[in-house]
Amino acid sequence: MLGYIIYGDEAGKRPALGDRQLSGGNFVTLEMRRHPRLNGPVALYRARQGARMLREAGVRSAVFPVDFPYTALFIRQGVLPVDTLPLRRTLAAPLARRRLETGGFQPTQAVVAVSGDRPVREVTECAKALALNYRYVLLSVKGDAELFSRNLRREYGISLVLEPSPDQLNRADALVLFSPRSDLALDNPILYTLYPGGEVGRGRLPLCLPAALAEQTECNCDREQLAAALYAMGALTAESFLVDVE
Repeated sequence: MLGYIIYGDEAGKRPALGDRQLSGGNFVTLEMRRHPRLNGPVALYRARQGARMLREAGVRSAVFPVDFPYTALFIRQGVLPVDTLPLRRTLAAPLARRRLETGGFQPTQAVVAVSGDRPVREVTECAKALALNYRYVLLSVKGDAELFSRNLRREYGISLVLEPSPDQLNRADALVLFSPRSDLALDNPILYTLYPGGEVGRGRLPLCLPAALAEQTECNCDREQLAAALYAMGALTAESFLVDVE
């Protein structure tokens, strides 16, 4: 069960549970009123009460408001913000392709690189999707990626460059990182940093909630968390988030 926290001046004095449906996704809502003394005893008591109400309703993950001052308190109570990383990783290959296309990079000339700790499915699926569209794809992982590369060559007739040097990765037109790399310059024309802590800065991959759906949310709703929640529920497909992306 996923939660949806509504935080503002219109809510009642006490936290209240409800329900809401957005694009086919069902949420347990928690309405909390903004208190003038955010860290006062009454405000903190009501925040703890709200977190407890969500937890007792079976909610372990929720869409938080962007200006919510009690996120750490809710985490301690066992209610976490929706993780946006799985959706960002799913969108890495199609968004990289779109940016390469709009940037004028040709499929037969562009160099695309993917790097990760191990050849896990998220990493190899990204490399595969890019290799089906671009001639030069570099794959840098800690571990044996030779079997994956052989299968790709046998099934699709395409080859990857394995174990590229840091210099080759630095010169790639697009670089998708599934884990940190302290040995790279990270100044590639297209860069996505898809690991915990990589959601900020230049390598951040944006999540664009469909405009019609965004209009149904509060102005302080974290729409990227909502996007990830609806994707996790199966209420929206990955393609839904590409419609309004330039």
